[in-house]
Amino acid sequence: ELCSAGLAFKLAHALLKRGRETGLPGAADFDLRPLLDLVALGTIADIVPLTGENRILVTAGLERLSTTRRPGLVALKRVAQSPALLGTYEVGFQLAPRLNAAGRLETAEDALRLLLAPDLTVALPIAQKLDAHNRERQKIERGIAEEVIGALRARFNPQTDFVIVEGQLPWHIGVVGIVASRVLQQFYRPTIILGGDGGQFRGSGRSVAGFDLAAALRQCDDLLLRHGGHAMAAGVSLQSANLALFRARLNEIARLALKPEQLQAPLRVDAEVSLPDLTLESLAILDQLKPTGQGNPPVQFFVRNLAQQRPPQRMGADKQHLKMWVTDGATTHEAVWWGAGSEPLPAPPFDLAFTP
Repeated sequence: ELCSAGLAFKLAHALLKRGRETGLPGAADFDLRPLLDLVALGTIADIVPLTGENRILVTAGLERLSTTRRPGLVALKRVAQSPALLGTYEVGFQLAPRLNAAGRLETAEDALRLLLAPDLTVALPIAQKLDAHNRERQKIERGIAEEVIGALRARFNPQTDFVIVEGQLPWHIGVVGIVASRVLQQFYRPTIILGGDGGQFRGSGRSVAGFDLAAALRQCDDLLLRHGGHAMAAGVSLQSANLALFRARLNEIARLALKPEQLQAPLRVDAEVSLPDLTLESLAILDQLKPTGQGNPPVQFFVRNLAQQRPPQRMGADKQHLKMWVTDGATTHEAVWWGAGSEPLPAPPFDLAFTP
C-alpha cells in the first residue's frame, strides 16, 4: 500500500539499519526523520490509503511539512497561500496540484528543480511558474470536462453504459486523469478519458468500488499497447482504431462484474446529529481522527429538517460554489456546497449530509 515516496523511505530506513548493524561510518548519526516532509507530500499526492504505516508516515510527515525549511516547499506553500499548519486537504488540493502541473503540461523537471532548490531566491520563481502552470492546467481541464460531460448527457444510458470510455485526439493527455475523476463524479461509472498522440490514444482511468480497473485492462490486453495501475486508477495506451472495440469489451466486463447498487454513488454517513451538537469542542475531539483521506475518510454526519436562514451566496472564481446559512429555527451554521454549479436548492424542510 506504500506509494513510491514511502517505498523509497523504507528502503533508505532498511539500508540505514543495516549500516548501523555493520558499523558503516556515519550511519549511527544519520537522521532520516527530516525527509518525512517529502514522504507525507508524496503519500497524500499519490492518493494511497491513509491507514497502517501510511497513516504513521503522514502524521509524522505533516508535522515536518508544517515547519519545513526546505526552500522549495517553503516557496510552494507561499505561492499556494497555505496556512501555517498543514493537513491532508492543504497538501492534496494546494501543494500537490502545483507540483503535478509541471509534468501534466510539459515535463516534471521544474517540480524536481523546486524540491532541490538551494535557497528561496532560486525556489520562488520556479514555484511561481508552477502556480501559473496549475492555473493553465485548470483551464484546459475545465474545458475538456465540460465537453465530455455535455456530450455524455445527451446520450448516456444508465441501463447499458456500464463504463465510460471517451477519447479525442486534441485532448491534452496531461489532464485526462483529472477529467476522468470529474466525469466519474457526474455519472458514477468506471471512466477512462484518452487524449491523442498521432495515431495513438493515451489516457487515464478512474474506477468505482468493486470494479478492479487494472484487472479489467488485463482482459483487454490484446487491444492495448500498454497498461498499468491498480484497482481504482490506471493508465492505458492503444491504437485509435481499437477504441470502439476496447470500449465494447470493457463495457461487457463491467456489465458482468457490477451489480446495480454498485453503480450508484454511496452516501456514507456515520451518525445523525443536531446543529447544537456542532461546537468547537466537539470538532476538536473529531480532529483526533486525522489525518483523513483515501481509505480513512473524514466523519460524515447528517441532520434533519433544516431551512435556509438567508439567501445563499455564490462564491469562487467561476461562482461554482454555494455558501448557505442553514438553521433548525434556533441554531444557525454556515455550510458550503462545493461545486454546486447551477444545481437547484431543495425546498425546506430538507435533510443535509455533511463533513464538519
